[in-house]
Amino acid sequence: YLITVNRDNNYKIVVFDMDIRGLDGRILDPVCRNPDDPHCVSDKLLRWHFHQSILANVRGTGHPICEHDFPPGHDMVGEIRDGPYGQERFELEIASRLR
Repeated sequence: YLITVNRDNNYKIVVFDMDIRGLDGRILDPVCRNPDDPHCVSDKLLRWHFHQSILANVRGTGHPICEHDFPPGHDMVGEIRDGPYGQERFELEIASRLR
């Protein structure tokens, strides 16, 4: 959570650590957010990641707050991705957590 993208601020990149690559303040390449590309970055996922990055860095806890403790080796995202209707289920899971 040291580098994130603020989708609601024109896809501006935010760096919460030493910015040795000069990314802070730059804009995410439009190729990554082309809605016609089925592999483009999800706006909902960018918002979620930005929120988690704020929690991890601004609150000073160092780790985002999670509502569940998953057992070691548990891959919830992998189970969703590999299951039936993976993309639709993943979008639903993300949407339900963003509300």
